[in-house]
Amino acid sequence: LAQAIGLKAILAGAIKPPAMAGQAAEPGEPSPIAGQATSSPTVCAKECDPLATPPGEPPASAEESKALGNTAFQAKQYVEAIKHYSEAIDKAGDLAPGVYFSNRAVCRAALGEWTATREDASESLRRPGGVTKKALFQKARAEIRLGLTDEADLTLSFAEENGLRADVERLLKSEHAAETKRAAAPHRTAEPGVAATSDVPEDTARAPSKESSASAGATAGSGTAEPPDRAGKAKEAGTARYKAGAYAEALALYREALGCLPAGDAERRLPLLGNVAAACLMLRRVDECISACEEALELDPSSAKIRGRLATAHVAKGDFAVARAALGGAEGAGEGLASAQNLIVECEQQMAAADAALSSGAPAKALGVLAELEKKALFSCPSLWLKMGRCYLELKNYPRVLNSTQQVLRGNPRNIDALILRTEALYRNNPANVDAPQWTEPLEQGQRLLKEALSFDPDHAPAQALRKRLRLLCTRHAEMRAARDNREFAKAQEIIDLMLEQGQDNPGMLASLYGERARCGVRLKDWPQVIKDVGQAVYRNHGLVQPYLLRAQALQALDRHEDAVKELESLFSWHRVQEVYDKLEEAKFLLKKKNRANYYEMLGVPSVASQLEIKKAYREKAAEWHPDKKGHLDEVARKNAEEMFKRIGEAYDVLTDAQKKEFYDKGYDLEGIQEQIELKKRRAQGHGRGHGHC
Repeated sequence: LAQAIGLKAILAGAIKPPAMAGQAAEPGEPSPIAGQATSSPTVCAKECDPLATPPGEPPASAEESKALGNTAFQAKQYVEAIKHYSEAIDKAGDLAPGVYFSNRAVCRAALGEWTATREDASESLRRPGGVTKKALFQKARAEIRLGLTDEADLTLSFAEENGLRADVERLLKSEHAAETKRAAAPHRTAEPGVAATSDVPEDTARAPSKESSASAGATAGSGTAEPPDRAGKAKEAGTARYKAGAYAEALALYREALGCLPAGDAERRLPLLGNVAAACLMLRRVDECISACEEALELDPSSAKIRGRLATAHVAKGDFAVARAALGGAEGAGEGLASAQNLIVECEQQMAAADAALSSGAPAKALGVLAELEKKALFSCPSLWLKMGRCYLELKNYPRVLNSTQQVLRGNPRNIDALILRTEALYRNNPANVDAPQWTEPLEQGQRLLKEALSFDPDHAPAQALRKRLRLLCTRHAEMRAARDNREFAKAQEIIDLMLEQGQDNPGMLASLYGERARCGVRLKDWPQVIKDVGQAVYRNHGLVQPYLLRAQALQALDRHEDAVKELESLFSWHRVQEVYDKLEEAKFLLKKKNRANYYEMLGVPSVASQLEIKKAYREKAAEWHPDKKGHLDEVARKNAEEMFKRIGEAYDVLTDAQKKEFYDKGYDLEGIQEQIELKKRRAQGHGRGHGHC
């Protein structure tokens, strides 16, 4: 590739890319899949077909805005052209063709906005009919400018798949030659990013007229720059937009002003570069700000204002040592330098305070400190986002963990710490029950992330250990389910014990495992152990429902019916569903059954005794406890005898009545028997009324 297009020469300095490895995405932007480069040609290959026809034509109003953009581009009014192309895209919506985006990419390249150029070119490739040599050239050139050599290689591979590689390489060689020519003739002025006719938006390229050719030849022959008042007007307009808070427009105007100035005009370029840095900082384009500051310091290494701004940009990335180094060499101790020095010290102290809070078990406190830091200064700091992700992990806010790691991986898909933290979030946030086959899905997804991390650093010990643990848990899970399906519940409990050892850092998983262990204990009728396992489960996750039901079942089996009722009443107070209500009513019934009088025992007959046996037993007991035979006893004994005689009669009344005996044998007490008889009567009466005659 380097031999084909001179890529080594380009990256060595013929085309000088900014001193950055690609701008980090701002928080909240859509993120690629971990490990995948943004807008990679492999994605385009799946989503785009160069021979596909558009699903529909864009509206006429969009075409009008596009035509206005073409006119503005021909007049070199790139900011105005971008505005019109953006309007065309908004009006067309999903029907916007690739040419809209490739035209806007050309304008942004003319302003030196390489990150935005790459984004528009990538979007053009995704659109129907957008796979053109111009879009591919703009994408590859922007990636070379940004130092993204691997991505540029992928873009050329995609161009080859579509038969356009030779054309793209030719345009890149032309770009290389133009840069070399401009470097050899520094007195000539060219706008940043302009490379002959290869940059002309589609539908705007026209053969130059004789007059324009003559005029261009005269200008080239004289070697004079564009009128200086154009740079001044652009700078003045940029300052006005900056004060109005339109930082993107201000940045474009500042860069347009820079393009109007000769390379040797250090006096006027220096403040413009400072303005560019300020606008980039307000837009949180930290790498572009650093690049502008470094270019300005080449013109005046002693500028305190520029060094202060450079230090602030490095602080935004969390590079405190580099920020301190950036402050060296400035003359005097101006307000900008002092402010930057104070900012570094303050941020370091707050970061240390957040670390102390997190290590002491106060993640919410640490998160508050880090969020304030991000808002105030560290708005492009991957290490801060990872610390915030760690706080969210401890607070069990797993979606925010994934969001924090996405921010880091957008800027650096090879960040191993972000991949590990993302895996931990998947590992801890497992919504499936441990008895379900899909319980292993988050663990398998985490293993894939860790495999990717280890491809970057095969010796990374934490990634190796976590991947080994996840793989072991998946294996144990399959063994546990097999043992349970084979009704080997004791063996299943042994396997769960091994899984518990591997998941000590995951309270949610431990709760689920203890709940499953309790289920196996129910099958084994090991009721005391069931109660212990349920206690372990709900201690770690009190939101589980099944363990409470298992504990109530164990209490009933141990004849602790009152405790079972209390357990289910507590559960129903916050989980009001029909299943729990039915269990509660059943527990109350069993409690009444336990507390009712045992009429068979009272008469001294078995539950299968015949009516003759019951009557005979009643006569014997009645004679024994008749009050007339207890007259010689004291008052307390006589009252006990009277009560016993009364209860014997009650037993006789129930057991000799077929209907009452039926309800008693089902478990109802005397009160429940009366309720059931009344209910049966009401049903019979209602049935009779429903079939009556007029």
